[in-house]
Amino acid sequence: MSEIKKLTSEELSQIQELQKQFNQFVFELGSVESQLQNIYKAETELKKEKNNILEDLSKLNEREKVVIDNLQSKYGVGSINPQTGEISPL
Repeated sequence: MSEIKKLTSEELSQIQELQKQFNQFVFELGSVESQLQNIYKAETELKKEKNNILEDLSKLNEREKVVIDNLQSKYGVGSINPQTGEISPL
């Protein structure tokens, strides 16, 4: 049988310090990854909200076109003052 060798206390201390630092880095990496996942989720939700707003704007533009077409049919082409309701012919 071969003889069992043992590290010096200084060598053992170095190994333990390396393990401690490795474990700390792995913990920090996990923390950063968790934060990135939260950011990704928030980004996904914000993009969904943005798309909903863009869709609402598109629908509003369609409604505006219908209103303008109806008003032009009734009053002719003109410029409307939204505060007074006055129509100035073009």
